[in-house]
Amino acid sequence: MYQRALTNVEKVLKPSVGRVMNAQTVAAFDAARASLGTAILLERDELSKITPPSGLVVAHPAVLDAFDAYADSVHTNLGKVGSTRNGCGAPKSPDVRLYEAKDGVRTAYATLAQAVQKAIGKGVKYGTVSVPAKPAAPAVIGGRGENGDVFQRSGSRGASSLQITNAGSDAVIVVTNSVPKKPQASIYVRGNKTVTLNGIRGDYYVYFKSGSNWDDKTHQFTESCSYSKFDKKLDGSYNWRISLTKTLFGNATTSSTDAF
Repeated sequence: MYQRALTNVEKVLKPSVGRVMNAQTVAAFDAARASLGTAILLERDELSKITPPSGLVVAHPAVLDAFDAYADSVHTNLGKVGSTRNGCGAPKSPDVRLYEAKDGVRTAYATLAQAVQKAIGKGVKYGTVSVPAKPAAPAVIGGRGENGDVFQRSGSRGASSLQITNAGSDAVIVVTNSVPKKPQASIYVRGNKTVTLNGIRGDYYVYFKSGSNWDDKTHQFTESCSYSKFDKKLDGSYNWRISLTKTLFGNATTSSTDAF
C-alpha cells in the first residue's frame, strides 16, 4: 500500500517536473515551477492521510518533511539560483539563469528522492522514474578562449612585440595607447601558457583581466574577475616580456583598475 502511494506520487509529479525541465525561457520556467510547487503540496497532503504500516511509522514523518523541504526549494528556487547578476556584477545571460534554475530544481528533486529512500530504507522505492536528467550547461559555463587568440585589433600594425607568461588563471591582455576600452589589441592567454603579441605600435600601456567562465560573445569573464594594469608605460621601440605572476625579482609594479 505504501509503495503504491509513493509510485502514484511519482507518476503525478513526473509531468510537472518535465515541464519545468523543458521550459525554453525564464518566464516559462517560472510558470512551470509554480505549478510544480502546487502539485508537490497536494501530493504531500495525500501522503499525510495515509496510515503507514507498522514498519514505517517512524519513517513516515521524515518522508513528509522531505516533501515539505522540496516544496520550499521549488517555491524559492528562481530567486535563489536564477539571480540576474553574475559573479562579476554584470547582467547574467538568460540561458545561464535558466540553466541554473533548472539545475537547482533537478538537484532538489534528487535530494528529495534520496531523503525519502533513506527514511523508508530497503523494500520500498522512490525516485527511480521521476528524477530528471541533468540539464545541458550553456557554453559559457566552464568556457575558455583559445590560447593566443587575438580577438580585437584596431589601427595600423607596428614593429614591437610583447611576450606574456601566465602562471595563474586564464587572462586577457589589453594593449592600448590610452585606456583599456580603446584597445590596440586584446589577446587571450590560458593559465600556465606563454604567448607573444606582435604588431604593436607606439608606446603603450598593458592592462589585464582574469577570471573564469569566459563569454566569447561579450569577451568577458563572468566569474571570479579581477582587473589590473602595469603601472609603467612601455616603450614601443623595444620588445618586452612580462609575467602575470609576481616574482621575487620582478621589476614592474601593477595596480588594480575598474572593470573593462
